Formats: sequence, structure tokens, C-alpha cells
Amino acid sequence: MARPFKVKKIMPLDPADNAAARVLRTRIREYFSHWTDPDEPPDDRQLHDQRISGKRLRYSAEMLRELYPDRLALFIELLKLQQDLLGEAQDYVTQRTRIAADLARRRRLARRDEIAALEALLDVYDERRAELQEQIEDIWRGMTTKRFRKLLRADVSRTGKPAGKKTQPSESKLVAVNKAGDKPGAEAVVDVDDRDV
Repeated sequence: MARPFKVKKIMPLDPADNAAARVLRTRIREYFSHWTDPDEPPDDRQLHDQRISGKRLRYSAEMLRELYPDRLALFIELLKLQQDLLGEAQDYVTQRTRIAADLARRRRLARRDEIAALEALLDVYDERRAELQEQIEDIWRGMTTKRFRKLLRADVSRTGKPAGKKTQPSESKLVAVNKAGDKPGAEAVVDVDDRDV
């Protein structure tokens, strides 16, 4: 399984927008690390790791969405679409593996028509998996363009918080921010002004 990148340099009293940007930048870096060359077809492990990292990134972006009004909507939708495609592709890989194992076990004992039916099913799975792979690669190529990455970096670097507002200690509350992906208890407490959210 894809290990989460550790979010570094978040302090308990950091402003929420700084912490949010650091979390998202780390999750984005993690997400893009699994399939570095969009012109090279990824293996199943890379796709699985990217799917897991994509979930972390999407959930982080959705949780922090209020700090980024409308800026992350397209990116979140692309992540959802890619996750759906990756999930369906993984289902085909798993089912194909089971059917191939069943076919290997039955070859000596099964009738010819049963073997032909299983082989035809494997062909259908291979065709659908290839279609999904093409769609996944198309989305990935778009997400790895310099222009898209530059816009994403710019969107993550600035929140919708009005410039110049300072957090007053009397008007703030403490919020837990997950620093290490899926590890329970790996939170840092961040001071958030009610006006920021």
C-alpha cells in the first residue's frame, strides 16, 4: 500500500490557510510521485498506489474546500473520475486473476465449451481493462501538463481568506489537522479563526 508522505513544518498555532496549503501541497506531491512519466504505461502496483494517494488527496481537499472557494472543484472532480476508473480497472484485474486460476484448475476436467466460455470471458475482461487504461492515461496526461500543475500550485497556495486579517486569540478555536495520512493519532492542533472558515 502507498505510504503517506509526512506533512512537515506544521505548528499548532500556524494560521489555518498556511496549514491547509502545506497539507495539500504534500498530498499533491505524494499523488504525483507514483506515476512520474505519463507517456510510460504504469504497472498495476503504481495504479493501486496512485488510487490510494488520490483518495488521501481528495479527502484532504474536500475537508479544506471551504478555505478554497471554487478553486479546487475541478481538481476534486478529476480525482473522483480517476478513482472510479482506477477502482473499476482494479476490479477487472482481480476478477481476471480469479477466472484465469479457475480456468487453469479446470483445463483437464472441463468440457471444451466451458473452457471456451471462460477464455471468452477473459478476452472481454482484457478489452474492458484496456479501454479503462486508455481513459486513465488520458486524464493523467491532462493532469500532468505544466499548465495544469502550475494552476493547481497557484490555487493551493492562496486560500479564499481575505488578505490582511489577523487571528485574534480570543476569537479562535483549535482544530485537528491530520499530518500523516491514515495513521490514527497523527494530528497537530491548528489555531483557526472563525472568520477564516
